[in-house]
Amino acid sequence: MSGLAALILTAVALPSLLARLTGGHPPKPGPQLAAFAPVAALPAVAAVVIAATTAWWLAALLAIPAAILVAWQLPPPRPARYEAAAGPARGREPGPYMLTLRALTLNVLHGSADAAAVVRNVRQHNVDVLFVQELTPEIVGRLAETDLDGLLPFSHLHPRPAAGGTGLWARWPLTPLPPVPGTLAATPRARVDPVGGRPVTLTAVHPKAPLNRYEHQWQRELTVLREVLTGTEGPQVVAGDFNATRDHQPFRDLLAAGFLDCGDAARRRPWPGFTWPSVWPGFIWRVHPPFLPIMRLDHVLVSRAAATVLGTRVIRVPGTDHCGVLAVIELKL
Repeated sequence: MSGLAALILTAVALPSLLARLTGGHPPKPGPQLAAFAPVAALPAVAAVVIAATTAWWLAALLAIPAAILVAWQLPPPRPARYEAAAGPARGREPGPYMLTLRALTLNVLHGSADAAAVVRNVRQHNVDVLFVQELTPEIVGRLAETDLDGLLPFSHLHPRPAAGGTGLWARWPLTPLPPVPGTLAATPRARVDPVGGRPVTLTAVHPKAPLNRYEHQWQRELTVLREVLTGTEGPQVVAGDFNATRDHQPFRDLLAAGFLDCGDAARRRPWPGFTWPSVWPGFIWRVHPPFLPIMRLDHVLVSRAAATVLGTRVIRVPGTDHCGVLAVIELKL
């Protein structure tokens, strides 16, 4: 019976393993199964433990898929050159201007997040740039009633009803840029010009979730996003609810195009840093029982060549089903 139970648990994990191996591409349910690869690691490991009580050869066999699933969830190693660049050597000549930028991204769930809590986190963490997804006219009004404009006086906002709105607030003046084309949700872009350095391009993103027959749209939006970002010169910070994880090939392709995921690259990083769902699924209006997130959909990305990521943290905000992500980035300008 123990051997049978172990085989059943491994069978439960295999669909996510296979979806992840093939990139998590459409059609359905490829993207969804790949996203659950972190969860699939649990029954796979349990299967090995149970099989070990029955036969060593069965445990060794089942350890193969379990090891693969666990390895995918481990923190990526930092390149040696990144470690070397983490701090200046003594006696070294002064280098280019360095800007420490604190970026916070948050999906506010159709504008239902607690506006006072959002601003409290901006103040507490000395945030320089705030990226907001599912920005509605109602939450823009509630945020305007707080002192957010005093903390981050410049904004570039595209509020919409429900889930389609996105916006940026910043400590420095913003120069609006053409948005990313072909996305269902607003994808605003802007340039900031910190004193003493060259411009930094900011992009707030929210690709369509790969659900309800939108799987191909999701893939197209991530592809267009990669093309636009790789065609942009200078340092960039890209943040939002990507509706994608490292278990999806389109997201890994975006990173490979020259970006660091701050949640992977930071010197100080919580792991695994999952951000969704932060409340029980189905209890997202008015009542928000807390839940243990099982995947990392929210990310802050930064140009690989221009940045050192000093730290990240996951932030819970009442009224939304996503955790926010705060990243502290040192940009070489």
